[in-house]
Amino acid sequence: MQAATSLSLIPPGTGGVRDYAAIVGGSIHAPVRELSAQTDTQDWSGDVLLLHFSGYGYHKRGIPSWLLKELASLRERFRVFGVVFHELYASGPPWRSAFWLSGMQRRIASELAGQADFWLTNRERAGSWLRTQAPEAPHRVLPVFSNVGEPAAAEHEREASIVVFGSAGMRAPAYAWNDGEIFRFAKRHGLRIDDIGAPLQDRALANRLIEEGVQVRGMLPAKEVSRALSQARHGALAYPADFVGKSGIFAAYASHGTCPILLTKDLAPCDGMQPDVEYAAGFDALERDPGLDPAAIGRAARRWYEPHCIQAHASALQALSREARA
Repeated sequence: MQAATSLSLIPPGTGGVRDYAAIVGGSIHAPVRELSAQTDTQDWSGDVLLLHFSGYGYHKRGIPSWLLKELASLRERFRVFGVVFHELYASGPPWRSAFWLSGMQRRIASELAGQADFWLTNRERAGSWLRTQAPEAPHRVLPVFSNVGEPAAAEHEREASIVVFGSAGMRAPAYAWNDGEIFRFAKRHGLRIDDIGAPLQDRALANRLIEEGVQVRGMLPAKEVSRALSQARHGALAYPADFVGKSGIFAAYASHGTCPILLTKDLAPCDGMQPDVEYAAGFDALERDPGLDPAAIGRAARRWYEPHCIQAHASALQALSREARA
């Protein structure tokens, strides 16, 4: 990708998609540009147009129909068009709106895949669906990388601590899991809990953190987050196992060799990970099996992470753009 003629398009606002696009965009010389229905794109043209797609970023209900028309116009002014599918479509039970919107979201994702000269996504299940929509386009499936650093070494002594890192919405379920099991686990094992991120919106839960002696560290620069993760023995995350490939939080734990503790009811192997190998299957797994070594799990998580580090993503996107030209 050439320096002045490539663009990475992202939805307005902050978050993991912006962080990912900014980091990988610097490596592939594709600077970030926000795109909304009001953006003036008349002067945009060049070599590679790379769209970072997450439907809810471009429309509050995840159905940015305007995006298809805009990209059809932009597509004519760039030599190659690629899509990074951070998300595809929502799902859920019939009593939630996502169930009724899913069909329209699928249509938009399908049309984007059909327009793309190449695509990349972060979960094998997403990749399987996209292959049914755009089987001929060059593509890769790579779990996301860490947005807060990739230390050169991750094998060293750790402090007796658990980090809970991420957005307020992602951290709250880790504390609420099994009626606050994290607090009981930490007390039994003499572990300090470090909370890193924006203030929790649930006031009762925020107060409980204080009552339980959690070290509430707030928002920290990436270097300080990296330092905390490098020192911590564990990192807790409440998230479905089959979606972990798109979790920047899990990637951050794994890249630092911190033992991830995954809090979810569905623990089927996916995306090259096995429960109690690359992550601990809940707090109870570490207590039920004395043979589980957090340091060994952290090392396994790091080995799983390395093939899809930042440089791997940059190299994949560069290779895909070349394949699309062939």
